[in-house]
Amino acid sequence: MNKFKSFFALAGGAVVAYFEKYALLYAFVAAAVLLDLVTGMLAAIIAGDGLSSRIARRGVFKKIVLLVAVAFGTFLDVLMPFAAAKVGLRFEGALLFSSIIGVYICVTESISVAENICRCRPDILPAQVTGLLKEFQKKLEQNKEDTHGKL
Repeated sequence: MNKFKSFFALAGGAVVAYFEKYALLYAFVAAAVLLDLVTGMLAAIIAGDGLSSRIARRGVFKKIVLLVAVAFGTFLDVLMPFAAAKVGLRFEGALLFSSIIGVYICVTESISVAENICRCRPDILPAQVTGLLKEFQKKLEQNKEDTHGKL
């Protein structure tokens, strides 16, 4: 049993050490997702809609998909240089996929948080906050469309 625990502790430590560069990205995505869940629930309660387990369950599953998307980006960050090297290509995209996916998720979730806060108390956030976030999201979308054919 101790060998079993030691093996998993060593393997887990190696994985964490290898992916340490992703820690901040995952922390920001998790924080944005959590803030959106909490402000969404508060907005529903304050608006008098109450909490629905069906809607909450659906929302949690959507948030899990967001975390899976960032994990997929991490997978691509590791896979692409390895695969490119195997076929003799050079790929210089360290943290490229996970960063793009993570930033996009954080911006989208931040817009949702701002909208939820405004549903609770419209006077708290200036309209410029949501406007700036939406403008940033629009620029991300344009950049995605501009580079889509170049990848």
